[in-house]
Amino acid sequence: MEASLSVLESTVKNISADKKDDAVMFFAIIKSRAFTLDKESTVVFDTIVLNEGSHYNNYDGVFVAPRNGIYMFSWTVSSANANRVITELVVDDEVITSTGEKGADSGNHMSASMTAMCKIKKDGHAWIRTTGYSGPHYFNSQNDYPRTSFLGLLVRAE
Repeated sequence: MEASLSVLESTVKNISADKKDDAVMFFAIIKSRAFTLDKESTVVFDTIVLNEGSHYNNYDGVFVAPRNGIYMFSWTVSSANANRVITELVVDDEVITSTGEKGADSGNHMSASMTAMCKIKKDGHAWIRTTGYSGPHYFNSQNDYPRTSFLGLLVRAE
């Protein structure tokens, strides 16, 4: 009986490990700073909250797909005062979609969000960058205000 229980425990651990290894998801934020970026600059979300599979790099801001599949990405950009911030999701040098905001007057904090799904091949790259629309793009991601964030996950492997 003990041998059977040991085999069962080992099998459950292996199944759990396999499922965990299959997880591909990340969530990263810009914790507390204000900064500007020129046009077509990569936004680096430097604070990782979750990074299952370790496929998001918080030093260069780029996600690398571990396998072919359909991925979902969502991001929020925050700004303040009468400034502009416009960003786009780029997958292997192709713009998928964009979002942004321009404040109407000073003293306001605003944010814009977008969610997109797309197919990516294994080793494909995805990142958020500022658009080619005139710069600079002003980010304000502070405690007690909307934060700039980026998340991605594998919806279905192909």
